[in-house]
Amino acid sequence: MARWLEYPLTWLREKTRISVFPLVEVLLGIALAWAVDFNVWRLWNVPMRADWVALTLTGVALGGISHFFTEILNMFSGLGRKLNDEAKTIESPASLQRVALLASL
Repeated sequence: MARWLEYPLTWLREKTRISVFPLVEVLLGIALAWAVDFNVWRLWNVPMRADWVALTLTGVALGGISHFFTEILNMFSGLGRKLNDEAKTIESPASLQRVALLASL
């Protein structure tokens, strides 16, 4: 995310103690659906009372999917950091010398 957008969102999250990133993702999904006139319900032949409702619900779905994949990517990046940090700790010269000393006894 762009730095100019990330700083105010982080500041707002610190002040309100809630995360605003999911809300921003849903709002961006709604804006994208309206901008490109993408109505998934029309593609699936699901009747809706009004076109604006279908566009808005499509945007909410896009924002929800975006948030889901953001959380999945955060999980994998956290897992990668965990595995890399443990490997550095295990294979540090001090711990290898300790293991070598214990093996020589």
